[in-house]
Amino acid sequence: MTTLEQQIHALREQYHLNQTAGQSRVAIDDCRGIHERFSKFAERLKELQRQTTALAVLPADAPESMDLTEAFHDQRSKVEASVKSFVQVWRKNKNLARQDDALDNAQKALQHLTEQLSEKVDSCWKAWTEQLFNSCVVEKAILENQRDIPGLEKIYSEYVELQKKFITLARTVPSTVWPLEELMDLVVRMQEVRDRMTLNLPENVKRFFMLLNQRRTSGCVSLSALDKDTFGWLLDNNMLDQFIVERSRKLF
Repeated sequence: MTTLEQQIHALREQYHLNQTAGQSRVAIDDCRGIHERFSKFAERLKELQRQTTALAVLPADAPESMDLTEAFHDQRSKVEASVKSFVQVWRKNKNLARQDDALDNAQKALQHLTEQLSEKVDSCWKAWTEQLFNSCVVEKAILENQRDIPGLEKIYSEYVELQKKFITLARTVPSTVWPLEELMDLVVRMQEVRDRMTLNLPENVKRFFMLLNQRRTSGCVSLSALDKDTFGWLLDNNMLDQFIVERSRKLF
């Protein structure tokens, strides 16, 4: 083989190598694009699975449980079918599957499932933490009043510190059961501190809050406990928005 032939052969080999390398780069980019479209849902669903497991042990009296609806299970079945369909396309076409509608369908189904489960987890957690907080809350006007009573400054500081811990913990849906136990422990401690407070209030108002704070009432009392003087005191202290009127469940 002449030197010229050798050079032509070498150029041809180099061309084929460059062509193969270019095709490989395209394939790698396509695969990376597919991975990026699925990975964010995979990570979020792993986190949601841990959170769902943690919330499954909420107390029986929690206002909302983590029982999933039939609609959610239907959506999960759609996701499984969509992902299986895309996998079949992938096995047949490899990186070219990026151009197939099956990829978009699988991504949309996963996104919808993730959003549904996220909303359910957030709603369940918010409802329970609000229930907990309502069982140990001290209205701002009453709490500030403790700071002004000689000898009760420590009670005020202790409650405020516990309240901060509660709010911090309740801000994030947990992935384990330990924060749930810690929150319930904080509630007990906040209730104990609240019981040591002095209600330097008009007698009718004091009676109203004593009824409201009884643990068996879960922060609910009959409207008959709210007399004219108490209503006026709440109005004067801009506290009416902190209460709601709800129809009793004991009508039947």
